[in-house]
Amino acid sequence: MLHKKVMPTPLKKAYQDALADQGKLALTMIVSRNPKAPIQDLARLVQDNPELSGVTLGDLFEAGGGRKRGKGKTSGGGSKGGGKRNVRTEAGREAFDAEVLEALKALGGDTIAATDLRASLGADSTQLRTSLNRLIEKGLVTFTGKARGTRYSLAS
Repeated sequence: MLHKKVMPTPLKKAYQDALADQGKLALTMIVSRNPKAPIQDLARLVQDNPELSGVTLGDLFEAGGGRKRGKGKTSGGGSKGGGKRNVRTEAGREAFDAEVLEALKALGGDTIAATDLRASLGADSTQLRTSLNRLIEKGLVTFTGKARGTRYSLAS
């Protein structure tokens, strides 16, 4: 009996890619939330989950919030994962809003908690909340719930 090789449909491929992206995001979030975890544990986690093998150290450092040595505070500047951004200018606000939209998209675009967005961006909570409010006013983002139960989604 001959076995026919089945090619994945575009939808199945998109689904598999989305799962891989979520796995990578989960790994970066775990590492950023557990900075004292031994490398040995990280290696074991990647070994047990081969779909994570494409994650780079750069991915992990970006998700970790660009920590400085010694003080435990995030570094300044406008780069991804850089803590407080310079949002005093219109251009700075637009750049940060674009980062927030990209992070929402990377997290699946639907019912995302602010804490997950903050972890993904390494963002300051006040600046993130202000950005989300701007995006809601522009009709680019919607929300449900209130307080800690608030979830954000990309507008359709």
